[in-house]
Amino acid sequence: MAIGFRLRKQGFEVVICKKDMDLSRALIQEAPEVVIIDLDTGKESGLEFVSTVRSDRPESGILLLADPDDDSSILEGFSMGIDDFISKPFKPAELLLRVQRMVKSS
Repeated sequence: MAIGFRLRKQGFEVVICKKDMDLSRALIQEAPEVVIIDLDTGKESGLEFVSTVRSDRPESGILLLADPDDDSSILEGFSMGIDDFISKPFKPAELLLRVQRMVKSS
């Protein structure tokens, strides 16, 4: 995954989860400061991931990757407690800066 590669290259530890069960396990074992959720995993799945993070690890920051035209999912994500979102396609440097900002504020 290109995002994971870029974040690792900048010194971040990265864990990639594709299922809710994997995410729950990672939230307990890894205690992430920031969780990046891509809504393209399926709107339901992406928003379910948001719910899982907020209930299992409320102190983790959530950055949502979303299509800029998907206003309803972005708004729902904010109402569920995401901290930030970035429109796709995005510039890798912008993603990195947003993650760094979230880490500093956690």
